[in-house]
Amino acid sequence: MKYTPLDIQRREFEKVFRGLEESEVRTFLHEIAGEWEELLAENQKAREEILDNRERLRQYQDQDRIFRETLLQAQRTREDVLDGASREKELIVREAQFKADEIIREAQQHVVELEVQLRNLKMERLKFLREVESLMDRTRRHLQEDAPDIYLAAPPTLNLEGLDLSTLDDQTFPNFRPKLGE
Repeated sequence: MKYTPLDIQRREFEKVFRGLEESEVRTFLHEIAGEWEELLAENQKAREEILDNRERLRQYQDQDRIFRETLLQAQRTREDVLDGASREKELIVREAQFKADEIIREAQQHVVELEVQLRNLKMERLKFLREVESLMDRTRRHLQEDAPDIYLAAPPTLNLEGLDLSTLDDQTFPNFRPKLGE
């Protein structure tokens, strides 16, 4: 059975002959009741502090759990962002490489087309020069036959037979500039 300070103060004892001094017992009981009251108050205060500390501990544990979850989520987000950035970088590099390869192929194709055009132009120039030489030969023969007294012998013209046609350029015929429209 638990005693309260009030129980201690109100406690009655049997009176006996040659018993204890009642005032001393009452004084002692009052002192014990006072100390008991202080101990109960301290005990209650300690219990309240324990409850407060437990509640604060629970709050700190909740905050710690939230911080850990937040940190974990931030790490996952960071990894996801880095992975996404890495994949995007690889995609951009692949696209750039593909475009570069395409540009190079187009440039090479354009170079081939230009080389073909250049060869064709050289062939057309050679054909034109042969036609001009043929026209000059016919004109010379015509003049020699129809007007031998007017026609004076001229130095020989350039003979294109046996000439490597791929080497013809503006340096071969530096003074030859055909007039268009004549």
